[in-house]
Formats: sequence, structure tokens, C-alpha cells
Amino acid sequence: MMMYPYIKLGPRDGILLISVSIMLVLTLVFNWSVWEFVSSIVAVIIAFSAGHMKSNEKNVLAFLKK
Repeated sequence: MMMYPYIKLGPRDGILLISVSIMLVLTLVFNWSVWEFVSSIVAVIIAFSAGHMKSNEKNVLAFLKK
């Protein structure tokens, strides 16, 4: 289900935007520097993209088959 079809945002993108806004609020509340803000956003984006990587199911349990 698309929230805004002309922007092409889905629920996963909404979660990413919410997490980025939480990092912005934490930056403002705890007076983080720009580098801390950027590094936290990069970490969130890396975690978000790594969570959606497709696993290779052939090699996941290969050690159990032997």
C-alpha cells in the first residue's frame, strides 16, 4: 500500500523517515554535533538496507547437510 503514489513512498520508507526524524530530535535534545548526527543516520541507513538483503538459502544450512 502506497501512502503517496506520486512520491512512491511505502511503509518501509515511512519507517526510515521516522527513524531519521528520531535521530534529528535526539540531536537537538542532547546537543549532538553534526558528525554524530551524520554517523547515526548512516548507521540507520546501513542497518535498514542490510535488513532487506536477500539471503542465499543454499548456503545457510550447508554445514548441517554433511
